[in-house]
Amino acid sequence: MSESTLVIHMPQRLYQRLQRFTALSRRSLESVVLQTLDANVPSLPENLPETLREIWFALDKLDDDALWSIARGTISQQHQEQYSLLLEKNRIGTLTASEQTLLEKRYFDANQYMLRKAYANMLLKWRGYQLPTLAELSCQ
Repeated sequence: MSESTLVIHMPQRLYQRLQRFTALSRRSLESVVLQTLDANVPSLPENLPETLREIWFALDKLDDDALWSIARGTISQQHQEQYSLLLEKNRIGTLTASEQTLLEKRYFDANQYMLRKAYANMLLKWRGYQLPTLAELSCQ
């Protein structure tokens, strides 16, 4: 694996925190910084399964307003009700073969929808926006 060198300038207080943490953890400054970066720099679409990559690349190209629209979106009430009904029928064992297929499609669609929302939020965060807290979201 090749390596690159990065020189960064940081506030003295941050540097002192890093130094203190390295002493507490008995590790080198380099290993602490590398671990911190690795843990905090998220995976990019290139690292996702191929089935998801196209969706993510499409979101990368959207402007901020379009991303906010996705991030704030909700699944339709009709979709939620149909999904709940299918889940209940599945639970009690009265689901037909065609309903099973529909349940699987609704499940897949809901997961795709939530992944799109999550990635839209992540992109907005990377672009410097403050995302709403859980408390703020529950009040909407």
